[in-house]
Amino acid sequence: MTRVAVLAALLVAATAGAADDLAYVRSAATGDGVVIVDSRPLDDCRAKTLAGARCLPSADFLGPNRRLPDARNLLWLLGTAGLSGDEQVLVVGQDVVARDFVAGLLHVAGQRGVRVLTEPVVRVLEGGAAAGPGRERAMIREQVYEAPMRDALLVLRDELAAMRPWPVLLDGRTDAEYWGEVARAARTGHLPGAVSLPALQLRAALDPAAARPVLPDPARERPVAYAHDAYEGLAYLTLLVAGHGVPARLYAEGWAEWAADGALPADAVGFPERAMHAAADEPAPRAGVLRPESALAAAVALVLAAFAFGRWTGRRRAS
Repeated sequence: MTRVAVLAALLVAATAGAADDLAYVRSAATGDGVVIVDSRPLDDCRAKTLAGARCLPSADFLGPNRRLPDARNLLWLLGTAGLSGDEQVLVVGQDVVARDFVAGLLHVAGQRGVRVLTEPVVRVLEGGAAAGPGRERAMIREQVYEAPMRDALLVLRDELAAMRPWPVLLDGRTDAEYWGEVARAARTGHLPGAVSLPALQLRAALDPAAARPVLPDPARERPVAYAHDAYEGLAYLTLLVAGHGVPARLYAEGWAEWAADGALPADAVGFPERAMHAAADEPAPRAGVLRPESALAAAVALVLAAFAFGRWTGRRRAS
């Protein structure tokens, strides 16, 4: 199915609006009981943010290689931010992907209501909004996070691989990654039959002056979205649901996990030339400095030359 076919068949979702429990908002005005969550780096939030905001940087959720915490540690972390899951939360930030990642993770974790401020928080502060230092997470849990997770939103790899027929798959990576021109995983390409619907295109369409794309019709089918990994995938889920009203499910681990298993089917498959990448990534030697292998070759050449010169002089003396 082509991108045009999907966009043409899915007009209803684009006009349906965002989900009630996850939505974009353009104003920082909050009512009583709304908790503001700042997704920026801790130092920025701690220095100045919207009055009363809690610092919950996207980096707090990520381990090595942007690995997500397991469910138990995630709920504990949210408890250290003083969240129980029953609050209405307004997520603010500067980097849109980091902001939407935090919002998507809160939504999947079961937070009752999540609003996402589309205006960069620095611009809001410059506009005269009440400001103050952000509240850092505690070292221990302040609340027991009790909201039931929305785990039905998530599709696991083996579950997706077993689906027949394939669901409508939305690939949120760039077109260059979709077609294999850019490699960030063991293989290039995309999931079988997936439609390229880059996050950059969808984000640009949020501009009121831009033409809105036509997206999947929720009355007909519920698409499964994915991106490169869970970090980008959760941000993509927020963009689809909050920005365009598409009730998508998410294959969170995305192309990075799928590509790592060579037995899984894919379209437009290619394999990065690791040797060329390694050579390209290797720093060039500084002027006047020999590489180790070059120095070894030079030393061997000198030894052989000395040996040959010794034999030659010995023969001359003998003669």
